[in-house]
Amino acid sequence: MLDFGYYTTVTIPAIAIAILVGFPQQGQTVDVNTVEVSCDRQTSIPTVVATLSSQETSQVTPILSFLPQYFSPNEALLNCIDTAEKLHTFYNQDRMNYLASDTIEQKPVVCAVERRGLSCDSYSSEILFSLTEPVNPTELLYNMLGNNFKGSRLPSSRTVSRIYTDLRPLWWPL
Repeated sequence: MLDFGYYTTVTIPAIAIAILVGFPQQGQTVDVNTVEVSCDRQTSIPTVVATLSSQETSQVTPILSFLPQYFSPNEALLNCIDTAEKLHTFYNQDRMNYLASDTIEQKPVVCAVERRGLSCDSYSSEILFSLTEPVNPTELLYNMLGNNFKGSRLPSSRTVSRIYTDLRPLWWPL
C-alpha cells in the first residue's frame, strides 16, 4: 500500500516553491523582449521590418526593402509578405541566424542560413526569394538591407565571395 502522506509532504512544498520562483509577485514586472517581423506596406516600397518590443518600449527596424529596380510592384509585395513570414518563424524558432546571397541555377537569390560559411543551397539554409534578372547577388542584398543591418560600404568582390548579415545584431536587447 502506498503512503500518500510522504508524497503530499514532498509534492505540495515543491509546487509552492515552483510557483513562487516562477511567477512574478505583485509589484514586480517582467521585462520580456519580443520580435515581430512583418511586411510594412504603408510606404511606396514594401519593406520587411522587425518590431522589437519590451514592456516599456517598441522599436521598428527595417530589414529588407524590395526596391523597384529589382522587383515589379506586385512581386515586391508578394516577396515582402512571404519573406516576413519566413523570418518571423525563424525568430520564433531561434533558427537561421544570417542573411546571405548567392547564385543558384543562374539566378541571384537571398537566403537565410544557420551559420557563416554556408551557401544558399546547403542543408541549413532556406531561400527567401530569387530574381529572374541577372544581377550581382552581393550587391542585391547590400542594396536591399536596412541601414542597421549593413556595413558602411559594399564589400569588395575581390576579397569577399559572400556577405553574411546577422539577423540578431549585437545592439538588439534580446
